[in-house]
Amino acid sequence: MLKVGIIGASGFIGSRTREIFCVENIAQVKAIARSSSSLSHLAHTNLESCVADALDTTSLENALADCDMAIYCAAGSPWFLKQTAVSTYKAAEKARVRRLIYLSTAVVHGQAPPVGTNESSPLNDRQFIAYNNAKVWVERKLLQLSEKGTTEVVMLRPGIVVGPGSTWITGFANSLLSGTAYLVDQGQGICNSIYIDNLVHAMRLALTASDVNRQAFLVGDAETVTWADLYQPIAHSLGTDLSQLTNINCPEFTPTWKEQLREGLKNSNLLGSLLHFLSSQRKQHLQFPQQPALNQEMIWLYQCQYKLPHQKAQEQLNYSPIVSFEEACDRTKEWLASEGYPLISA
Repeated sequence: MLKVGIIGASGFIGSRTREIFCVENIAQVKAIARSSSSLSHLAHTNLESCVADALDTTSLENALADCDMAIYCAAGSPWFLKQTAVSTYKAAEKARVRRLIYLSTAVVHGQAPPVGTNESSPLNDRQFIAYNNAKVWVERKLLQLSEKGTTEVVMLRPGIVVGPGSTWITGFANSLLSGTAYLVDQGQGICNSIYIDNLVHAMRLALTASDVNRQAFLVGDAETVTWADLYQPIAHSLGTDLSQLTNINCPEFTPTWKEQLREGLKNSNLLGSLLHFLSSQRKQHLQFPQQPALNQEMIWLYQCQYKLPHQKAQEQLNYSPIVSFEEACDRTKEWLASEGYPLISA
């Protein structure tokens, strides 16, 4: 059986990947996270875990030493993503990992990609959003490192990852309860969603697919989902009608000077480490996420008019979503109820 090291195993995506791989006996898993506290809940299980700093090549190399494959699904600032892309690949190569699955993002194409966009569309590293630029930089760097490297690289580009534990779900639910939830253009923009279990399924396929080295794949749900489609089941379960929410019509949106400054600083390699540290400290105290504030990034997301295709993943990975959007909504509502949200009866 393959042994897979999951880097970022304590996060939303990493946790679910770890759980499914273990329950379905897909692979022997080593959970890798940056702190012992984030792995403390695994102390009473038989799951192998390891503390390693993704910024430290030696630390990661030791963690991956006995792994056949690795999955990178850690989250962080633009600076963190750039730094850890290099350290992760070098560590994987030194540890003789055969393949690295890197979780990229669909927003390398922008939050509102043009009609016809697919994996062959040229990437732009001069976008307004620093996160997008960082992910483009990472993909290019991984291709450069793997060109002469021994560790294969497969990059997955999911869109909005939803389901139990997703901050897109809890943030909207919390905003509904606090009376601050809103819609943009009645929620009619396309949400390029992917249910968490569908993403894990794509990662599973990417581990063993043939002839996919140095390839990138868009992955998403089967259905075309609008933001209203995503939010409606949550609102209904909490006794709210979407039509009651504040609606913002945004044909045009000009970023504030603060937003322009913030994104500019995030793009800076010089100040990136400081901003990463400050944002990490704030996140430690964030217990109840809210719907993201309306800014340029969210405007573009909410106004997207194109569903990204996953035809390439279907052809080369044999990817097909295993959970329908309707089933995903039902599972998400069940999870919200289990977390104590005051859902009403159907």
